[in-house]
Amino acid sequence: MTRKVVLAWSDKTTKICDLLPSNKGRSSLVCGLIKAYGLDKLCHELIDIYPLSNKELTSYHDQAFINHLTTRRSEEADEELHALDEKFGLVYDCYPFPLMDKYVQHTAASSILTARSIIKQYTERDSNEQIVGINWYGGRHHCHKSQAAGYCYINDVILAINVLRKQLGSVFYLDLDLHHGDGVENGFKFSRKIATCSIHRYDIGFYPGTGSLEKSTGNTYNIPTKKGLTNSSMEYIIREIVIPLITKFDPKCIVIQAGCDGLTADEHKEWNMSIKGYANAIDILLNEFSEIPVMILGGGGYNHTEVAKCWTYITFGSTIIRSSVKCKMKIPKTI
Repeated sequence: MTRKVVLAWSDKTTKICDLLPSNKGRSSLVCGLIKAYGLDKLCHELIDIYPLSNKELTSYHDQAFINHLTTRRSEEADEELHALDEKFGLVYDCYPFPLMDKYVQHTAASSILTARSIIKQYTERDSNEQIVGINWYGGRHHCHKSQAAGYCYINDVILAINVLRKQLGSVFYLDLDLHHGDGVENGFKFSRKIATCSIHRYDIGFYPGTGSLEKSTGNTYNIPTKKGLTNSSMEYIIREIVIPLITKFDPKCIVIQAGCDGLTADEHKEWNMSIKGYANAIDILLNEFSEIPVMILGGGGYNHTEVAKCWTYITFGSTIIRSSVKCKMKIPKTI
């Protein structure tokens, strides 16, 4: 089995995503480290990102919400604009920022175009090839149909899954972010073709306050954890719970949100995951389900240096069958 990896890659998108208030400058660190290791050259395709029409964004989101997000703002906002900001969740952790309209368009496009590339490569593949698509610009899993939330201004995850579902069939979504993937779960709560599974920190007062075990119904699976989740615990969950769920659902594609705010060095300090722990979880899934395409997205992560190291290491592991070669890549201590 060989792997064919496609990677979302755009200098313009990188600069625009650097403007996100919660992750200023993060995209440049991630892409810079991937390029420094030459991993971009190991990918079969580098997917160029360009804005798509609002019609494509409204395949899930409310038209009025998208119109408001993508309208260029003047420096002085009036009371009516402030009222609409509040209506659409553009307050507190999702306040408006310069070039927000461009950020929304590029983030949505990055995941939609990655999904399309996966479909193209999958239909043209050889029988012994596994298709993996990576988009570190995406993974904004909290945004709802008509409201921004949790640093997420657009739900690129749902937009991408809808593209994959229409062309490939059923999709299994796995969320590894520290926070519950509530936006994606709500978007597919009543779908029989989409299963969602979220492994997350759950406690009273911990954002977003959803994702209890009791809310696991139908094709919605919640795996709430206590503080201090370790690499070995994550591996156990993947092997003993997630893999059987995926096998039972028998999807035509898997989408993984690889937010890494569960790293020990993250400012949240809720989980004790290491970079190799996250990479190992994804390696296990790629090796176990080598016959179906897999899409890997970014997400949370607020120690930007550690995020860059983690996602670069995952990118490296995706371009090779890590278990079949001696891994010579060393994780840098500093960038």
